[in-house]
Order: sequence, then structure tokens, then C-alpha cells
Amino acid sequence: MKRDWAWILAACLLVYANSLDNSFHYDDEHSIQKNIHIRDLGNFTRFFTDPSTFSVDHDKGMFRPLLLVSYALNYAYGGYEVAGYHVVNLGLHAAIACLLWALIWSLGAGRQAALVAGLLFALHPLGSEPVNYISSRSESIAALFYVGALLAFVAKGAHETNRYRIVSWLCLVAGLLSKSSAITLPAVLLLYDLVFLSDFNLPRLLRNFTRRHLGYWLIALAYIATITANSFLTNSLSRRVRGMDEQLLTQSKALAYYVKLLIWPHGLNVEHQFSVSSNVEAAVVVSLLLLLSSVTLLVWSFRRRWRGTFFFITWALISLAPVVIMPLNVLVNERRLYLPAVAFCAGLALILHSRFLRRYATGLSAALLVLYAGLTWQRNEVWHDNFALWTDAVAKAPQMPRVHLYMGNTHKDAAMLLPAESPVAAAHWEQARFYFRRAIELEPGRGDLALRALNNLGAVSFVLRDIDAAEKAYRRAVDINPDYADALVNLGTIYHERGRVQQDPALSQALLKEAVEFYRRALRLLPNHADAWANMGLAHFDLSDFERAVQSYDKAYFLNPNNPRLLNNYGNYHATLAQRTRGEAQRGHLGKARQYYQRALRLSPSYPAPQRGLQFVEQMIAQGAK
Repeated sequence: MKRDWAWILAACLLVYANSLDNSFHYDDEHSIQKNIHIRDLGNFTRFFTDPSTFSVDHDKGMFRPLLLVSYALNYAYGGYEVAGYHVVNLGLHAAIACLLWALIWSLGAGRQAALVAGLLFALHPLGSEPVNYISSRSESIAALFYVGALLAFVAKGAHETNRYRIVSWLCLVAGLLSKSSAITLPAVLLLYDLVFLSDFNLPRLLRNFTRRHLGYWLIALAYIATITANSFLTNSLSRRVRGMDEQLLTQSKALAYYVKLLIWPHGLNVEHQFSVSSNVEAAVVVSLLLLLSSVTLLVWSFRRRWRGTFFFITWALISLAPVVIMPLNVLVNERRLYLPAVAFCAGLALILHSRFLRRYATGLSAALLVLYAGLTWQRNEVWHDNFALWTDAVAKAPQMPRVHLYMGNTHKDAAMLLPAESPVAAAHWEQARFYFRRAIELEPGRGDLALRALNNLGAVSFVLRDIDAAEKAYRRAVDINPDYADALVNLGTIYHERGRVQQDPALSQALLKEAVEFYRRALRLLPNHADAWANMGLAHFDLSDFERAVQSYDKAYFLNPNNPRLLNNYGNYHATLAQRTRGEAQRGHLGKARQYYQRALRLSPSYPAPQRGLQFVEQMIAQGAK
């Protein structure tokens, strides 16, 4: 028994050994890689009061302070070395599997059932997204404290000591500070009491409510009051993406899909092929029949006193309640099943070790574990980089606009790392353009994904020197949403480019000032927009306003210190001042220009601008600049 947890840890390490060097993905960019707030542990208290610290973009704020603390600690002890983030995610997953093992043991199910439950969860393919996708850590932390609170509640019932009650309360608080989905825990604890402590006797449950449960419900109410006071809840409710009728119809269909993924986790995807249901279609009817069958099973297991079956099925359904009620942008995703998978694996272990299957338990368990391990290993490979992830997503969900948008982004990012004249870069640009156009075609009602695809399509056209097409795409985006900051920045870039090539000095100055105004409009909407600050710095530089140029560069550098174009612009700034100064000041500017050009080249070796700048600086130094 004492060594069983070691088998669970070993299983986690073996099956996820190929995940540790997988890259950042998706929302990791705004919530981790560009999130300036996690780069300073001094922001610790702000994490607990200001939802805007969740992201570099204040309009993407969420109240998950413990998640931010974990990111900040990762950054403090490893910067953006992705392996450290994966180690933490894997450690959380392994810890939850061990807690599940301890929970099943505490319920008296026996050593084998407890070990199999822990191993099933450790190896279940639905754990691959929360382990591989760093931003899914919120699911892992919330689940860790959720299961910890339940385990402490079980221990408290066995020992009747306040120590376990306090631990359980603290776990609920920590879970809520990681993700709001932990709000279902008080209901699950009531369920546990009804099934295991009150022996399905409702009056007995109600008599013990104040002593056993009131504290949890008060904590939940305090949490709701907190997220209302800091505007997280009100902002979330104000951004509802669909009506309640569509939400309930769609999520009733999703419940059947989730059951399928739990039982047969094959064909996993970062974005599943799924659609909104506006009426009672065939898939909804099938899902409602499945739900009715589940309710029938629950009633039957309730009457037969099949405690484990009733508890774990109901727990899984309760944990899905928030995503059924709250309309979210993504219709279904795998990380929402992370906590239900805990209940599923526990229930499955109990079924395998029931008196009906006990004779075959070892063989069936081994077969399932081998199958799960193989599927999880394969899924880790898909999460290796953006090309692997979004190629897989496009193949499995060709009608979903998001997968085409991110596939286009992947090609765009790859092209930017190559020499502009490279045939490979040209192929990437064309692929990016294709996927952005496809995303626009598939996005109904010109929604957020279409906006982003239009903006990125304009960026591709701009790089390919089709300036008119670029401006057309940007203006379409601004027509749809006048407050779309990225498109405003890029429209500023159009004016900026035209001002730089304009021969008439007066007209050039007017165009550059118009560009600055676009950048300012964007920054009023998104004050932490690194590209807007960088572009504004360059516009001020072209206007010969060097003081404002370097002020803007400094703000851009604070937000994103690894932008090779910004570093090149810093180099140009110092190289220009070197030509205007003499003596020690000149040598100082040349030295700084050289450093910035060299750093830009280390980040982007094929970028020609810093190569030319470095040659110019070296030539001035060799000639003993005067």
C-alpha cells in the first residue's frame, strides 16, 4: 500500500516523458509569454485583487490569482524555459492521481481498486491537454484542491476532528482562487454525505447540514461576492456569446459528446468539430435520451444502494454544470472534462473490481491502462509544436474557423523567421493567406475570429507589398469593430509606410502624424500593446522626435524584450545619434548600437536590417568615427 503511490508517479513520468520540451500554445501567448504582470513577484497582492493581471490584454481579465502565482514562480526560477512549466503541470497531474488513489482507499474500496483508479486517471488521454497546454494549469490546480477538499472531508467524517474540516475549507478556497469551476464542490460534498454518511436518508442529511456543510456554502457565497465586487463576474455575464435557449440545446448535445470522450478518448483535438444548436435536432434528441438513460441509471443505483455508481456518476454531472449554464466561446473542449475524468476513473475502477467483474479485473485493467498510455503518448506528440497541433486540428475539424486562423498564424510566424526573398518564406505567406481567408469564410456573423483573420490577412498582404489589399482588410476589420486595437495599429502602419516613402516633406510629416494618431487610439484601448508602442517609437524617430521615440521604445521593450525588430530600431536610434555626436558620447552610442544589432541577430539570424546596421557600425568604429 505504501508504495502504490510510487507506481502512479512512475506511470505519469513514463507516459509524459515525451512532453517536456513541447512548446507554448494558443492562449499561452497573452497570459504567459507577453504577460508583464507575472514577471515580477512584487505583483503577488495584485493577483488577488485585479483580474486584469491575468493577461497582457486587460479585456481578457480573469480572477485566478493562484494560477498567476504559479506562473510568476515559474518565471522567477526559469524565465520562459518551457520545460519548467511542463514539469509543474505534470507534477500537478501526478499529485491529483495520487489523491484519487488515497480517496478510493479511504472509501474502503480496497487496495487494487484504489491503485487502478489512480493509474487510470494518470494515463487517461483526457489528461494530455492539461499537462501539455500550460494555460490549462487552472484546471489542474482547481482539481488538485477539489479532490484534496473531498479527501479531507472524508477523513473528517472518519476521525471527527476539526483539523480535517479546516484543511477541507482551505482547499475549497484555494480551488476557487484557481478556477471558478470549483464552485460545485459544496454540492458534491452534500452528495457524498447523502450517499455515504446519511445512508440516503434526506432528513438525517438536513439535520447535519449546519455542522457539516454550512462553512462550504458560506465560502462559495463569499467567492461570488468577491468576483462581483472586482467586476469579473459582471464582465463575464455581459459578454454572453449566445442566448440561454441555444446554450442549453447545444450543451445537452455536448453532454453526450463528453460521455463518448470519457469512455472512448480517441480522436482528441484542441478544437472539436461542433456546432451551435438553435432547435431540437436529431443529435440533441439522442443526447437527451442518453441523459434520460443516465438519470434512470442514477435512480436505479439509488434504489439499489449502489453507492459508488450513484456518487461518481452524479459527481461527474455536477462538475459539468457551470459550463452547461455559462455560454462560452468554445462550444466543447477536453479540459472541461478533466475533473469529470477524476470521477469517471474512480467509478470505472470500482466497476472493474465489482463482484461481477472481479475475476477479470486484472486483465481488463491492464488492457485499459496500455490503451490509455498509448493514446496519451501519441497525443503528446501532437502537442509538440504549433505545426503539429494545428495540422492535426484542421484535419479533424475542417469546418471550425479557429483552427484555420491558428494554422494561418503558424505559417505567418514561420515566414517571419526566414529571409524575405526565400521561396520557403513565400510558400508560408501563401499558406497563411489561404488559411486566413478560409477562417473568414467559416466565421458566421463576422465575429471575433473573422476580425482576427482579417487583420492577419492584411498583415500578410502588407509583407507581400500589396499595400492596397492590406488597407482594405484592416478597414473591413475596423468597420466591423471600431475598437479593434490590432487593426488600428496596422492602419497606422499603412500611413507610416506611405509617409516614409513620400517625397514631399510636408505630406510625409502629415502621414507620419496620422500614423501616430492611429497608434494612440489603439493604446487608449489596449495600453499594453507592445507593437503599438514599438511602431509609435519608430514614427517619432522618423519625425526626428528622438526623445519620444526612445520613450516609446522603452515601453515596448518592457512589454516584449525579445522583439528583434524593436532591438533593430534601438540600434538605429543609437547609430543615428552616433552620427550626430563626437568623442566619448559617439563611442558610447556606437557600442550600444552594436549590442542591439547583435541581440536582434541572435533572435532572428536571417533578419537583414540588423546585419546592415551592424556592418555600418563596425565600419564607423574601424574608421575611428569622428
